[in-house]
Amino acid sequence: MTILHHTARLATGMAALLAAHAAFAENLAERGMARLAANPPLCADAVDFIVCADPQPGGMLGTPKTFLDMIQEWNVLRPDFVMCAGDMIMGGPPAAVGEMWDEFEGAVAGLDAPFFAVAGNHDVNDEPEVLRTYERRIAPFNYTVARGNVLCVVLNTEEPGDPDGFSPEQRDWLRGALEASKAEHIFIFLHVPLFRGNWERDWAPAAEIIKGHPVRAVFAGHEHYYRDCGEIDGVRYVVAGSAGGGLGLSEEEGGFFCYLAVRVRGNEVSWSVVKPGAVLPADTVTEAGVARLRELRGMLTGETVELPWEGAVDREVAAVLKNPFDAPMQTTLRWTTPEGWQVDPRELVFEVPAGESRGMSAHLRSDGPARFPVPVLEGMVDNPETGEPVVLSLPLDLVPLTTAPHAPGPVTLDGDLAEWGAAPALAMTYGSGCDPADTANLKAAARLMWDEDHLYVAVEVEDNEFYQPYHGDVVWMADSVELWIENSNWSFSLSAKGPQVFLDERPDKHLDAVVPEVPLAVKRDGNRTVYEAAYPAAEVPHIPLEAGTQIRFSILVNDLDPSGPLEKRHYAELAPGAGQHFNCPMVRVTLGRKE
Repeated sequence: MTILHHTARLATGMAALLAAHAAFAENLAERGMARLAANPPLCADAVDFIVCADPQPGGMLGTPKTFLDMIQEWNVLRPDFVMCAGDMIMGGPPAAVGEMWDEFEGAVAGLDAPFFAVAGNHDVNDEPEVLRTYERRIAPFNYTVARGNVLCVVLNTEEPGDPDGFSPEQRDWLRGALEASKAEHIFIFLHVPLFRGNWERDWAPAAEIIKGHPVRAVFAGHEHYYRDCGEIDGVRYVVAGSAGGGLGLSEEEGGFFCYLAVRVRGNEVSWSVVKPGAVLPADTVTEAGVARLRELRGMLTGETVELPWEGAVDREVAAVLKNPFDAPMQTTLRWTTPEGWQVDPRELVFEVPAGESRGMSAHLRSDGPARFPVPVLEGMVDNPETGEPVVLSLPLDLVPLTTAPHAPGPVTLDGDLAEWGAAPALAMTYGSGCDPADTANLKAAARLMWDEDHLYVAVEVEDNEFYQPYHGDVVWMADSVELWIENSNWSFSLSAKGPQVFLDERPDKHLDAVVPEVPLAVKRDGNRTVYEAAYPAAEVPHIPLEAGTQIRFSILVNDLDPSGPLEKRHYAELAPGAGQHFNCPMVRVTLGRKE
């Protein structure tokens, strides 16, 4: 058995990494290879292995019980080996990751089978010592695992420099690994499912390389849901679900904890999706099935209610039910009405002929400025295709409106905000883990401006204790700002290394990296902190910086107060749900005209 190494483009250079690796020969992958070599397969045509992904804890430490339970099940199933598609720890600076890997390696020490890992965005970052630690303790960034008639190929989506897709060096490594293989069945593993994003840019070069080789499936993680993405050119593409990391989708859309039990017998390859304690077929959640589910859930639609920031609602609101079936539909839908809202009538009775739509209205009124949560129209309809009911839920589509004025002149990033007088303050009046009315603990507001070269964001925070010991991708665990600007997810912080802007994602790029091209000033004065950032047009290419452009926006301010009284992380948010990966209502911001 051999492990093939690929260390191209690492910040410290190939020589330093190879030297570090030589000094610590027994990483987790190499221990796994030794165990495979000591126990050769009884039959080369029979290989069983497990695929899992994203068992990282919700905090700095604390291996999820779900993952520990899975390990016990794997000891019963006795696979040849286990492959994990990344994100095994929460990650952080070099001083923090050692203890995290101690905990993780302690957990997998209870596994009777060899364990092989793929680097995820939580496992590594751009710190050279973090990269060295991963290679020294866990695995190379590219390697192969051979067992019987099977070859597993590990790719790295976390390359320093963030190339689109894979770097030329890594593509060359992949080409060489495939050409050197005589395996009858090849499986490719990576963390971020690049095949689900911009295929032409991020995956097409790799897809071209694997053509002509017996690649049966590509397994990825990162998304925290299971999805059989279908077959392209004879290769199945699969997102492997979550082995303990937080879930974001409904169970019907793949949002459940699971692992995959892969079975190879001669020319046959199959796998089962295993919830801890339950075995499901491989096609339990497919792209086509999810698309149909969302289509059916979308049979109930409503009109958008736009109103000025802090405005009130007092109007008729229509809802339309479309019948996509070949049989008539009849159902009663009811409004769930939270405090601060009035709805009349509370029930709507729909009778819809096959293939047609019917609309009905109710009068909605807010007691003063409209607040979230909003009324929700709910109910069920029978699905004659399956015999199962379709659950319908339609929250009022409430869209607060505001304007980002054109900057009056040159903007100096100094935390002073003297130029910001015309920009309305958007107060973050919702809270998670705290009482938003307790402004002595945390109070925050955001402002936006623009000019032809920049989009400007300022955040004012009053906080009884400032605490931010981190930098990189884990600053969200302490005092920091997270914001969502038209399909891009960013964070600000006064990190342990100074002001930092971090990009999680934007429509044209998977990044997960500090972005020095976005300047940030942070000014602290007693309990008050002001963040002032200028996004160059090149860093928001999906937003035309011109009058009349509309962008969707949300924001939250994280707070961690070790001295109390709230010692756990909490946050103020512009709309409820912002802290759940911005699965929340968005404010619509219009770029105003230049005065």
